[in-house]
Amino acid sequence: MYRRGVDTSSIAFVLALGRALHRYGTPAYRLEEGLRRVCDRLALDAEVFTTPTAIIMSFGPATDLRTRMLRVDGGELDMGKLAQLDALGDEVVAHRVTAADGVRRVEAIVAAPPRFGRAVSTAAAALTAASVAVFFGGTLADLALAGAIGLLLGLLSQFVARSTEQARVLELVAAAFASFTSSIAASLWHVTPSLVTVASLIIWLPGLSLTVAIAELATRNLIAGTARLMQAVIVLLELVVGVALGEQLASALVDVPQVTPVALPAWAPWVALVVASAALAVVVQAGPRQVGWIVAACVIGYIGTRVGSAWLGGPLGMMGVLFGALLLGVGSNAYARWLDRPAQVVQTPAVFLLVPGSMGFRGMASLLDKDTLSGVDTLFAMLVVALAIVAGLLVANAVVSPRRSL
Repeated sequence: MYRRGVDTSSIAFVLALGRALHRYGTPAYRLEEGLRRVCDRLALDAEVFTTPTAIIMSFGPATDLRTRMLRVDGGELDMGKLAQLDALGDEVVAHRVTAADGVRRVEAIVAAPPRFGRAVSTAAAALTAASVAVFFGGTLADLALAGAIGLLLGLLSQFVARSTEQARVLELVAAAFASFTSSIAASLWHVTPSLVTVASLIIWLPGLSLTVAIAELATRNLIAGTARLMQAVIVLLELVVGVALGEQLASALVDVPQVTPVALPAWAPWVALVVASAALAVVVQAGPRQVGWIVAACVIGYIGTRVGSAWLGGPLGMMGVLFGALLLGVGSNAYARWLDRPAQVVQTPAVFLLVPGSMGFRGMASLLDKDTLSGVDTLFAMLVVALAIVAGLLVANAVVSPRRSL
């Protein structure tokens, strides 16, 4: 039976909190630690096990366990709601809010509409695509086309998401549309179709999922990490197949020229960095007070990567990315300690600019083109970069503890 004196409403709160935190993108190692701490503070005997699709919790002494399994769907990034849930958990464990009221407040937070509506979020995704095109060395025409395709993909995702069956092929359809549109445009204007395609799909690339999967494996969450890793691989394959389909359709209609882009001036990436950071803050639904911190975190990670690459070098740029992730982790943990907020709120959008999703995309594309040597080399580089990011973040946690689970 449950520990004497414990209200079952405490268990209901832990279950509701776990489901909500999982929904908003909390990795397994953070979620399990956070739920265990909440259970300890609420005097609950509990065991916690999470995967990308399920949460299993057992309550009570070892001789009389009661187990609950929650089937969950994750992947929705909402840093504003994540911060609210974290603050609510603090209030419940401090007994400023009862567990029963906590359950109702969790339900209210989850049911609340996103801070930024569909129009604003779609525009932010388009700005992110245009800004990333700068980092890939695109021209002004490439930026404009990437932003336009990103805007259309945002509208497409809102329409397709209404149907479960259509949502299952969303990545494939989006990749085919982006590839087809950029190839057709390349026959009419001086744009680089491959660059535009990758930039317009940057939000869709599973680089963040890949990095989280490596982090889960590194923290011995083997089942969660393996499942998330395979999920990222499947999404990459869907995107690559979609791009190949779009290119073939365009090639059957027009001649697609091969264009070498002319990079913008040296100051352009800095402007793009600020724009992309602010746009990503909107994409992850961060609160207004968090936007400035997110921009600062993105700038720290970017500068750290450039400085690390220049000073340390290393194979495949590994040391540069590791140094950038280390500075990002230290900065986000300092934010968590200073403001008593989850480090994940500023760390997650900043990692978007470090993750190797585009490398994985190019590697898969090379394999499908039967360029095995280039494909394997690129995929290996992707794994090295992902490991470097995870290593940097884990070292940062050892150097500056966030004092929080999330």
